[in-house]
Amino acid sequence: MIRHFLVCGALALLALVSGSRSSSARQAPVSDLDTTGHRADTLRADTSYYGPVTIIVNNSEGHSKVKAVLGHADKDKKDKNIKVSWLGFDLGWNNYADRSHYGSAEVEAFVPGPPKATEDEFSLRTGKSVNVNIWPVWVKVNLVRHYLSLKTGVGVEMNNYRYAKPLTYVNAPSGTYIRYDTVGFKKNKLFTEYLTIPLLLNLETDPFHDSRSFRIAAGPTFGYLVKSRTKQISKERGRVKNNDAFNLEKTRLGLRAELGFGPVTLYGAYSFTSIHRNGLDQYPFAIGIVLIGNQGW
Repeated sequence: MIRHFLVCGALALLALVSGSRSSSARQAPVSDLDTTGHRADTLRADTSYYGPVTIIVNNSEGHSKVKAVLGHADKDKKDKNIKVSWLGFDLGWNNYADRSHYGSAEVEAFVPGPPKATEDEFSLRTGKSVNVNIWPVWVKVNLVRHYLSLKTGVGVEMNNYRYAKPLTYVNAPSGTYIRYDTVGFKKNKLFTEYLTIPLLLNLETDPFHDSRSFRIAAGPTFGYLVKSRTKQISKERGRVKNNDAFNLEKTRLGLRAELGFGPVTLYGAYSFTSIHRNGLDQYPFAIGIVLIGNQGW
């Protein structure tokens, strides 16, 4: 179901972006006569946002001028009911809330041991468990006088879970299980990448002045697993990568929240879906900062 939603959502976003760009080109002033009474060239301006950079293309009859501006200083941008921002980038840290029933038959079948599986055995190196999100496009749709808007987009959420203990995923004919390895790893991580569509309600205190506006946004996210792998580095085995599904959930339902003022935006994310389909109940969360994004539209 979530996979179908992602496909439909991506198609809808493409339609919104296409319509927004066409509308942006038509909204520029067109005049047949200038202030002196002489006929003036027809002008058309098309504006796009790539992270913190604004690209303005002015098209006259037979001529095009391109101007790049750092920031979002377009005075008319706040009047658009559909706004598009290109290329967003988040950087943060992730962990998970572990609600696994250790000692149960289900956990012991997935993590047979020895030693016996415990929450401590699945602890992470928090400082090295990094969350990176890349959003090729964000779209904001005005709902109530630009103070309240709907914010959506499409991107990939990438989570790196750096295990503190020597855990290894094993792909056996009977299914995937996790064992405690006999070597010490310099690096031991599980990587997941989800194609994600967020659907956020966005509230701004001063939508017409980015530099002094507080922003808060929250809403659900819908993800589909597109890549997963483990990476281990040890003296005994060198560098080992393994690409597999690892009993991971294919779809993910989550929550994303943003809090910002001026050019600074913080984000938090939580998944209502466990990392694994069975065996362990671990619910990932992340916090971080929006390095490149839609702070000013």
